[in-house]
Amino acid sequence: MTTYTTERPLRILSLGWGVQSWTLAAMAALGEIPMPDYAVHADTTHEMAGTYAHAEKWTPWLEEHGVKVRTVTANRPDVVHEGWSNGALIIPAYARHQETGERGVARRQCTGDWKIVPIRRFVRSIIGKSSPRKCVEMMMGISLDEWHRMKTADVKYINNVFPLVDKRIRRSDCITWLEQHGLDVPPKSGCVFCPYNSQARWKETKKRGGADWEKAVAVDKAIRKRRPNYDFFVHTKAIPLEEAVRIPEDYGAKQMEMDIPCDSGHCFV
Repeated sequence: MTTYTTERPLRILSLGWGVQSWTLAAMAALGEIPMPDYAVHADTTHEMAGTYAHAEKWTPWLEEHGVKVRTVTANRPDVVHEGWSNGALIIPAYARHQETGERGVARRQCTGDWKIVPIRRFVRSIIGKSSPRKCVEMMMGISLDEWHRMKTADVKYINNVFPLVDKRIRRSDCITWLEQHGLDVPPKSGCVFCPYNSQARWKETKKRGGADWEKAVAVDKAIRKRRPNYDFFVHTKAIPLEEAVRIPEDYGAKQMEMDIPCDSGHCFV
């Protein structure tokens, strides 16, 4: 059994299958950065179809180039925990009081429960429960333009590192690098119903249609009345998703109907 130390840490690449983490994995496969012991994907089970398609296509390529890909999931990846009091929510849904209209946001637990905990469980299965300080090096797919997302791990045995930042590489540079190496540029990763989605991303999802949009709408409806006195929504406007997201196809010949809220001040220009 290998003993991992600060000098010889267990090297884990956190693989979300978005542009930056995929670039990191590909760079490791091609020898441009140190090879991780494992590239671990914490599957929320709620990713966009395009993300799963990309992972299915490129996992064999990574494996062929020496990158060991492992997928982990949470014990309970459901959006609403039926067994908890008041049907507790795990996503930062937007709340509106049923009488006063007062607005709020539910506490965000999804990242911790669906991503951090499963990865750390995997790490612990390798290093054991008792481990020396900084014996795990967690390679994070954060690029230079996202430097503000860099954080120190809240556990002593993990040291977060940011190879893309060290190389002064931005997200746009990642795309260029992938294209230069003949590798697919993946879609932006994230849950189909993520309350942090921008209006542009919502519109893109609705326009694409299919299972992604259907699931987003279904989750939006499922969380509506999970706590007393409040209605919950995945859209920042705190109204039903189908009403909050409108695309030109929704209007037909009446593109200029003014009873539909205008998001940008420009009507489909």
